[in-house]
Amino acid sequence: MSPRARGRRWPRVLAWALGAALLLEGLLNLALNTPLVPALIHRVTPRTKLGWRLAWWPWPGQLHARDFFLEQRDAHVRWRVEADEVEAKLSLAALFRRQVAAEGGRARGVRARVEPLPPEERTPPRPPKPHPWQVVLRGLEVRDARELAFGTTRYVGPADARGSVHIVAGQRLTVEAGQLHLERGFVEVQGQRAARLYMLSTDFSLEATRRSPEEGWDVLGGLSGRLQAKADLVPLDWLETHLSPHGQVGLHGGAGTLEVDLRVQQGLLEPGSFLEGTGAPLHLRLGPAHVRTSWHVSGTVEGDADAAPRGRLKLAFSSVRMEGPHARLLELPEVALTFHAEPRLGLPSPAVQHELRVAPSKPVDLRMLNAWTGEAFRVDSGNVTLKATGHGDSEHDRRSMRLTLDTDLVEARTGDNRWLGRASVELDTRRLALHGRAVGLDGTMLRLSQVSADLDTAKVRGWSGTFSLPHATLTLAPPGLEARFSSSFSTAAPIVAVLSSHEKLPRFLTPLLAARDLEVSGQVLMGPPGIQVRELRIKDENLELEGRMDLSRGATHALVLATMDGITGAVEVTPEDTHVQLGDARHWYEERLAKPSP
Repeated sequence: MSPRARGRRWPRVLAWALGAALLLEGLLNLALNTPLVPALIHRVTPRTKLGWRLAWWPWPGQLHARDFFLEQRDAHVRWRVEADEVEAKLSLAALFRRQVAAEGGRARGVRARVEPLPPEERTPPRPPKPHPWQVVLRGLEVRDARELAFGTTRYVGPADARGSVHIVAGQRLTVEAGQLHLERGFVEVQGQRAARLYMLSTDFSLEATRRSPEEGWDVLGGLSGRLQAKADLVPLDWLETHLSPHGQVGLHGGAGTLEVDLRVQQGLLEPGSFLEGTGAPLHLRLGPAHVRTSWHVSGTVEGDADAAPRGRLKLAFSSVRMEGPHARLLELPEVALTFHAEPRLGLPSPAVQHELRVAPSKPVDLRMLNAWTGEAFRVDSGNVTLKATGHGDSEHDRRSMRLTLDTDLVEARTGDNRWLGRASVELDTRRLALHGRAVGLDGTMLRLSQVSADLDTAKVRGWSGTFSLPHATLTLAPPGLEARFSSSFSTAAPIVAVLSSHEKLPRFLTPLLAARDLEVSGQVLMGPPGIQVRELRIKDENLELEGRMDLSRGATHALVLATMDGITGAVEVTPEDTHVQLGDARHWYEERLAKPSP
């Protein structure tokens, strides 16, 4: 071939090559703007969906896409990323090695969401594939992000991020030189604004691995870096709808500030990490009762070269004041709940120990009880103090808390009889419960001691009794107490006081004066009208007594059937007189018992 012919051939080859490249470019961009590419990717990885409104690729330059989305799900979680604009330098050759490899990725207007799948959409975990797809993104940069959401918690506001990401499908997630910066946005919980985030900044690396198909992912255990944040907490009114479906619990106020500085190395918080928050007084409504208190939270991680780091988190409420409809019920200088744990973020969960300390309350005037007891039982003087301590251990599932109410010397009266004594109430905190306008007090223990009185028939000195309340309910509005009780009495002095309100004790009941260590049980109802005792049972070696008693509106009503020293008799006490029935006593007693109480 002559030199002239060869010279004319090269332009034609170049033209054909350029035409082929333009045709390939056209076909490639045409394919990008049809459902073909997303469908192929979804077919290869069924749990992955992606798409875009418009895309172009001036190959071998940057790939551009608008209104881009990527959705991925595993057995329990679904996450989705949307972006207004995406561009990256994509490698075609890597696709043949089952890799999506890109460099210099840029995304703008990003919205990201991670949410647990509802139970009906969850699927059994799959074992990892021998040759999984990989996603390698180097130099990734996110600008002007608008929304980040995890479950029901959402951040709305400006956000920027950068770093390199390597994903091995179903096996490993690696983030290197990760940075995330949020500023002047808002945090929402279940659609309600909870905080204004002034700043959140992180520098981190992450190595998350899948332990097994059943155990899931260990994300926090491979996290290292530092997080700093400052936020203003809005008033806690938004929590009210989550506290009680019946509107008996309300929460208002409590706005505050929160500052966090966390330093993490392989899932462990390092010494120097801290959390500090404080708030304005908050108001908690429990039925007709109102609690007002200020709050403070602090957390630190401490340690040295000779000891493992230890984390401590303390939530404290100060100047706690509880008020009822008509009077102040309780005032506590401080209530503090403190947690101690190894500062580990990932699995396995660290053993957590906690302790509760309630500073002794200021004395409360017991005359407020007169609103519950009416004229039957009146407190003339006396105060009560609340004390509480508690601790728990998650490793051995051990919990213990002691909540007691102790009185000083109390002066009270029933009818014309005056009583002096002390009382101590111990509450089973594990069984405390709030039911609308009522508080469950199951498991409460009441102890009376040093009780003295001058009765018509005898003098009582140093009497004591213990009451166990397996079931008890305190109603706040209207005030009242309903409880079943079992108890032990050192003597029968209280029973003698009721049965001898008008005259001396009936002769056949005189063995009650010498009875010791009695077993007593029944049901008590206490409210503004007075005190009612039902299903009363009293026993010792030589005594059996059953009946009911009413101390209401300043009057005494009692009906009992007693067997003592082989003699059975019935006694009815009314405001007018006392009737004793010895003949056919049980039949007479049952007839009277069937009639409603006056």
